Amino acid sequence: MSEKQIFVGLAGNPNVGKSAIFNTLTGSRQHVGNWPGKTIQRAQGVFRHGEWQIHLVDLPGTYSLAAQSPEEIVARDYILSDEPDVIVDIVDATCLERNLNLTLQSLELTDKVVVALNLMDEVRRQGWEIDVEALEAALGVPVIPTVAVEGEGLPELVDAVVAVAEGRRRTEPTSVDYGMTIEGHLQNLEADLDSMGIDGQSRWLALRLLEDDPEIVQAFKEGDLAHCCLREEALPASPEALQAVLRRAARLREATHPDARVEIIRRRYELAHKVTHRVARRLRPVETSLTERIDRILTHRIWSWPIMFAILVGVLWITIQGANIPSSWLGSAFAWIAEVARDLLLSINAPWWVVGSLVDGLIVGTGTVIAVMLPPMIIFFTAFNLLEDIGFLPRVAFNLDRLMRAAGSQGKHTLVAMMSFGCNVTGVLSSRIIEGPKDRIVAIVTAPLVLCNGRFGAGLALIILFFGNGALQMTLIYLFISVGAMLLATWILNRFFFRREPGGFVMELPPFRTPKWGQVIWRTLVHQVGHTMGRAVIIAAPATLLIWLLGNLPPGAPFEQTAIGHLVRVLAPLGQPLGLTGEMLVALLFTLPAKEIVVSSLAMTYGLQSTLADSQAILDYLAQTWTMLVAFSFLTFYMLYLPCLVTVWATWRETRSLKWTIVSLLLPLMMASAITFFIYQGGLLLAF
Repeated sequence: MSEKQIFVGLAGNPNVGKSAIFNTLTGSRQHVGNWPGKTIQRAQGVFRHGEWQIHLVDLPGTYSLAAQSPEEIVARDYILSDEPDVIVDIVDATCLERNLNLTLQSLELTDKVVVALNLMDEVRRQGWEIDVEALEAALGVPVIPTVAVEGEGLPELVDAVVAVAEGRRRTEPTSVDYGMTIEGHLQNLEADLDSMGIDGQSRWLALRLLEDDPEIVQAFKEGDLAHCCLREEALPASPEALQAVLRRAARLREATHPDARVEIIRRRYELAHKVTHRVARRLRPVETSLTERIDRILTHRIWSWPIMFAILVGVLWITIQGANIPSSWLGSAFAWIAEVARDLLLSINAPWWVVGSLVDGLIVGTGTVIAVMLPPMIIFFTAFNLLEDIGFLPRVAFNLDRLMRAAGSQGKHTLVAMMSFGCNVTGVLSSRIIEGPKDRIVAIVTAPLVLCNGRFGAGLALIILFFGNGALQMTLIYLFISVGAMLLATWILNRFFFRREPGGFVMELPPFRTPKWGQVIWRTLVHQVGHTMGRAVIIAAPATLLIWLLGNLPPGAPFEQTAIGHLVRVLAPLGQPLGLTGEMLVALLFTLPAKEIVVSSLAMTYGLQSTLADSQAILDYLAQTWTMLVAFSFLTFYMLYLPCLVTVWATWRETRSLKWTIVSLLLPLMMASAITFFIYQGGLLLAF
């Protein structure tokens, strides 16, 4: 006997508690991937309830199903597909009227809906009461009050899901009355669609045609109605019949005053308003919440800036200071592993090139990447996720939106930049939070200009070496150079590539909440650090092996005759206007797999050592050889010049565009070259 299964989609606005319900029900029995053909994250999990195995799919948070963003398309297509048996629409009970807009759209797509009325504890705290039975009668589907973070109401929610899936609980979803004019148009279009064999979804499809939905219109033009994700397979329809429906929809839209789309949206919100005022009532006077009191400070047009800056500096300071000891421990551990591996290989008389490439190249080089990257990534992402769970990061995006708009972008771009401080790869991946494709591409392309832990941690040794007591000030200077370059690049992209595509965003400021440590640690270690480190090691391991071979072949040859020596001579002229030598450029080339090995790469390109192991000798040598101006120029170029190979790969994965992948390489290189040129040449003019 086959196992009984129910497939459930979790829908809802952002910040309504979808993830809390998903995580509570599925626990560790979940996995994360991408939707087929999309870069939107797909979380799936499974749990048992009686004789049923229930599969949960956490749909992207969205305010609408109008298919104006990838999140809306993913959510709508899944609801329309054959996969879900039930859709759980999670509603923020504190913002019932606004959330019901999505609920009413979901009811137009399917009658297998259960509403989870979440955040009921906040409703009670704010002095409100919601008549759940009246709301259920108004919507025509089960409504279950819940407090997801406490698990309250979740057993009843699962019972309702099973009852609807089995057909034991009948649903009669309410239908929005769009007024005499629109309803007349809908009847005409539905009749045309029914005559073509499209039933079950004909009312919804007629609405989309009246709203001039670009995806649906394109499907009709191409004659591919399966692209509409209809559950019912349409009977073959001639291209002429489809074009006739499109022409009729266009005539009906033109004859509708006010605009059909505006009227449809207005009627939907009007019903949500009526339902809300019918079922919700206030029990006591309004009290200023803790969130509102804190927001008066955190979103203040003056005080918000020093607070944000202090928290950012604090996170960076904790990351830098806290990573020192564990990085040292990991470095010692990999050094021990390297010596054990060397002794083992020598005991079996392995050839010199096997010992050198595996130990001095692969183990030492990869170990350096892990030792430098892993501790700061864990600390930074933990702090970042805590700030996100508490509700601080949306305030940062809100505060910085005006600044980003001046550059042609929007507030969520700042969240991508903050993630890029930890790792540019994670910054690129986090661009998925941005709805608009234009703003998402700009955020992806400019992410490599933001200092990452890899560059910053490795460059810090050189900063301390050359600037001593002024290291903190120089660090802040490089931070501002990085942010300034990112803003300038954003302005350039919007000025020359996206002139006619204005940016914008809508972000709800969630209430401040106590963070869930288990979820924070899991998200940090598995979804961020684990994935990023895995990709970094996969690319860094063969690259460090190749670097060792270039520095040691042909066997026994002097440094000038090795592949690295030849590269130094070839590249030397290119760096002269920037104050960079051939040794510097080749070292920077070697750091493309992983920026963390810059000091070790300098040691190899200067011919001071034949392995990628860190060496104090190279720092002593550079202190005697480089001037302050040369060091400043090198560090500036190093901080900006090119993204690492893992970031390039992530950019390609997110954009699927060779054009934007190339732009993400050329833009930082051009910015680094221009800024370094002005610094070096200006320094020469000032006799530094």
